Amino acid sequence: MVTDGNESAFEALYNKYAHTVQAFISLRISDDEDASEVFADTWLGCWRSSKTFRADSKVLTWILSIARRQIYMKCRKPKPPDQMDQMELDSITDDQLEPVELVSKDLTMEIIRQSIDALPAEMAYTVTLAWLHELPYPEIASLLDVPVGTVKSRIARARQILRPQLTDLAPVKTHKVPSQR
Repeated sequence: MVTDGNESAFEALYNKYAHTVQAFISLRISDDEDASEVFADTWLGCWRSSKTFRADSKVLTWILSIARRQIYMKCRKPKPPDQMDQMELDSITDDQLEPVELVSKDLTMEIIRQSIDALPAEMAYTVTLAWLHELPYPEIASLLDVPVGTVKSRIARARQILRPQLTDLAPVKTHKVPSQR
């Protein structure tokens, strides 16, 4: 167990969550060098405080709360998310697509990124955690130090704002109407 100072357990924890932690940090810190420093400090903080981990919270929530503290220490104030490089269409792999479809996918992702970036910072960050990282609302609320209702209202408002902008991106389904003869 990580709480016992087990290095191999900590390595497994790192391997499982490193990508998510890096994405979380990168969304808050645009400078690569600063983001790398915060990433390293986050994992060092996890190792140092592993003995104090309480099993009543989820591991990812605990790690991301350490990352959030490191970000605040680095920046002294939260910065809005400024990039969505980690967002992908997970259900489709690039090797399954034709070149035209790849270009279309890239353009679609760029439009989605721009639309989310245009949201107010708190709303964009909440949407990113919910939709990109697929965190449950209570975890997002814990990470952002806001009530769950605030998370829900930010997501609902983002949907209202984004729906008209992104409606044209949805595939159109056509249905044949049976003949009345």
